[in-house]
Amino acid sequence: MSDFLSNFSGENYKHTRQKKIDQKEAESTASAEATEPQPEKMEMGPINSPENDYERNTTHATKHSAVNEKELIYTKRPVKKKRSLIKTAQHDSSSVEAAVSEQNPEEMTETDPTFKNKQKKKYILIALGLIVLSITIFLIYYQLTHVMVPNFEAKELSEVREWTSENNVKLEVKQKYDFDKDVNSIIHQSVKNRKIKKGSQLTVDASLGPDPEESLSLPVFKELSLDEAKLWIKEHKADNLAIIEEYSESINTGDFIKFEMTTKDVKPEDYKRKDKAKLYFSKGKEVFEKDISMPDFANKTKEEVNEWTKKNEISLKVEESDSDSVENGKVISQSISKGTKVAKKETLTVVISAGKAIVVPDFSQFTSDEAEGKAGGFQVQIKQSFSDVVPYGRFISQSIEVGKKFSEKDAKPAIQVVYSIGKPFIKDLRNNTLEGDLPKIFFDEYQAKGANITYEVHYVDSSVTKGTVVQMSSYNEFIPINSIIQIGVSKGNIQADKKTEEETE
Repeated sequence: MSDFLSNFSGENYKHTRQKKIDQKEAESTASAEATEPQPEKMEMGPINSPENDYERNTTHATKHSAVNEKELIYTKRPVKKKRSLIKTAQHDSSSVEAAVSEQNPEEMTETDPTFKNKQKKKYILIALGLIVLSITIFLIYYQLTHVMVPNFEAKELSEVREWTSENNVKLEVKQKYDFDKDVNSIIHQSVKNRKIKKGSQLTVDASLGPDPEESLSLPVFKELSLDEAKLWIKEHKADNLAIIEEYSESINTGDFIKFEMTTKDVKPEDYKRKDKAKLYFSKGKEVFEKDISMPDFANKTKEEVNEWTKKNEISLKVEESDSDSVENGKVISQSISKGTKVAKKETLTVVISAGKAIVVPDFSQFTSDEAEGKAGGFQVQIKQSFSDVVPYGRFISQSIEVGKKFSEKDAKPAIQVVYSIGKPFIKDLRNNTLEGDLPKIFFDEYQAKGANITYEVHYVDSSVTKGTVVQMSSYNEFIPINSIIQIGVSKGNIQADKKTEEETE
């Protein structure tokens, strides 16, 4: 069976076919040479039976299978048994590439053995083309609908906003405090260095900078130089701590001047990054070129001097003095002479006339009666006062010192002049003075005139009207200006005919 099937394989098929063609040509030649054809008697015997024919063909195909394996002819017989054998051979061997026609048993069918390969290659190429086309369309679509997300970390948020706007990508920003990242710098992003679909969302974490609520322990700035203070502020990102440099005539360049808290009700020990403060450091002395010529301000007004100094950035110091010759409000003298070259920030002192002065007289040279006439335009108030040392009628004091001057524009004060009335004299108040009159008597007669004389009251048994002064420790004599008088006041509890010796005394 295998030998029979081998006749229908590639090379054997071509070889068998060529042999059949040659056999037919030989038979045609032999038939033409025969003068008289001999009729043959057709018998169905062992030789021409279908079984012998099948065996003869099989033997012949096997004998010549090695001659030419590229040629094979397959003739389909109308014998059912042979057809079933061929079908069985086709089922068992995938290499059979021809079939016998059932319509015409004598017809021979030729089959191209490369046809199926060509068809297979064609379909493969078509399939590959479709695959390549599909991939190309997909790639074009993908490129048009997707965009590569770059790495935005450590970059500005504005750059991310611009990119998302240009590429139709939604942006979600989450902000958080981060000491190591600048404000609006990207900390993290949800997608980077790969493509995302347009219209999808990109989430980024943006820095708010260092936490403003973080407490900072401030150093002792007066022990730091300017560069050290700047370095501390940079390292701790205390941007609300401002450094101000200003000129100083007494502090060296770069040295600490002062520290001020700008935020109210915050102490330096409670300082937080959000609180505002100022650090002052010296720029040293400010040096200017002396290129300003000093004018002559004699008899110029104060306003003229002030205008010139402001224009040329000269410090102005004004003093006043009376003058009998220079009009009130005009310059009497100046500290820098005319024509002298000065620099900015130098100080010019000018003396402005206050007009003619009124001088306070020496009232010790006058009696109390003469004082008002010698006041020289001042209002005088004469006062008399007790004194242990100054005799009666003599000068004790005056409220404004001698020689003080007052200009024409000044208000003239009243001058109080005190003269002595000597030592205080205590009168006899017994039997004619009531206890209720004592405060007025001691104030008007003594205390109002500079004597610190007081009294102490005690009550005694007496027939004198109740409340009457009946006893005094001192009376009808001079006493010191600082004295205490003991006064006895009657109880009025004794009848008149039973007077005691104490009352008589």
